[in-house]
Formats: sequence, C-alpha cells, structure tokens
Amino acid sequence: MARFPPLPSIPPAPQQPPDERQAKASQIIGGLAGAVEAETQVAGPNLTTGYYASSVDLGRLQAELGKGVARLKPGQVEERWDEVFSWMRRLLRVWVQRCKLMKIERRELGIRIELETQDDRGYYNYGFDVFPRKT
Repeated sequence: MARFPPLPSIPPAPQQPPDERQAKASQIIGGLAGAVEAETQVAGPNLTTGYYASSVDLGRLQAELGKGVARLKPGQVEERWDEVFSWMRRLLRVWVQRCKLMKIERRELGIRIELETQDDRGYYNYGFDVFPRKT
C-alpha cells in the first residue's frame, strides 16, 4: 500500500560532459566489459550522470534531498525511515559519480549525509545536513 504523502520520483541528475579525471577508470572498466561481454554483464561505478566526484554541488544536492522530504512531518520521517533512506540513497547514487562511501543518518533535527567519492586523482569527503520541512 502506498503511503501518503508519497515521496517524489528521483529527479534527473545534472548532465555534464565526461570527466577527464576519470579517464583511466573508464578505460579499465571498458576493457573488462569488452573482454567478458559474451559471458556476463559488468556493472561499475557511476561515471556518466550527475556531479563529478571532485566537484559535488552540495547546495543543490541538499536542496533536492530537502524537497523530497519537505512534505513529511518529523514523525513521518521516523515512521517511514526505511523508505526515506532508500529514496535518498537512490538519488545520491544517480546524482554523484563514483561514490565510494555513503552515510545517511537520521538525527534529532535533520538528516546527516556524508559521502566519500573518488576519481583517478584522489578521494573527496563531503558532509551536510538536510532538514525536513525546510525548502
């Protein structure tokens, strides 16, 4: 049974040209996929949609996550946490390239998001809070 209010569908991620900082990873994954294409399917990290690992727009990401839960009352966030968590995780996977670690934690006044991303040149750590009821 669908709960009310429903969480929105995942909005399309911002489109950007290929990231030159991920050329090596793309080449390796492409080579692996070509070598085993007849025998199996290959799944790899997000290299094509959303923000580059090295330049996540935290303000826009925070706003999109906040819009998704803005219609929920604080009690509903807690009551529907599994659904909210899953929705946020899906949005982050589409909107952030090469996310190596993702932490989504419900807190008393909001939701804490922590991400670690990686490209060919290094790792990047991001953290911010999302506050339901603030748009």
